[in-house]
Amino acid sequence: MSRRDTYHDVVKQALIKEGWNITHDPYVILTDPRLAVDLGAERTIAAQRANEKIAIEIKCFRSASQVADLQESIGQYSMYQIFLQRQEPDRRLYLAVPTYAIDDIFSREVGQVILESLKINLVVYSLVKEEPLQWKVS
Repeated sequence: MSRRDTYHDVVKQALIKEGWNITHDPYVILTDPRLAVDLGAERTIAAQRANEKIAIEIKCFRSASQVADLQESIGQYSMYQIFLQRQEPDRRLYLAVPTYAIDDIFSREVGQVILESLKINLVVYSLVKEEPLQWKVS
């Protein structure tokens, strides 16, 4: 299993602040070899009396090339999505990205086409503590 992303705790605390219960840290996918998504969380949807379950892969987009970061992130997301659907199909996968990645690579053609074509769910986090998470469901 890989080490935690730089902003792991930022995203975790933002989820808790929004009422999510962190159920897995990390969320292990039972494969050979084992895979692990950064976080698993749940919250009760009062109107439906059901639990909403998510898994979140956190990325910081800090390398010299955001295109390389995008390639790595999409590869992980796609692989996790395949195996998560086998293990727990009612858990929705999200890719957590910082606001500066949205303003850069995800606002450009490469990022936009990838998001639309691959139907990637995003949760956008800010490094400013007061800002809420932004959810973009494909």
